[in-house]
Amino acid sequence: MFLQQAQLKNSLHLLMSETKEKKSKLWLKRAGIGAFMFFLLKGIAWLVVFALAAKSCT
Repeated sequence: MFLQQAQLKNSLHLLMSETKEKKSKLWLKRAGIGAFMFFLLKGIAWLVVFALAAKSCT
């Protein structure tokens, strides 16, 4: 009886740690995608600013 409870607790703990690990990986993936999109759009915006500045100087 005690051994079954210990096994059940251990398997439950493993399942919980796996879901926490999956959630943290998912959060990191989303943060990475968000950071990539931010810097991509920021870079494009700067290119537009420089292109408009160069066009207005000529």
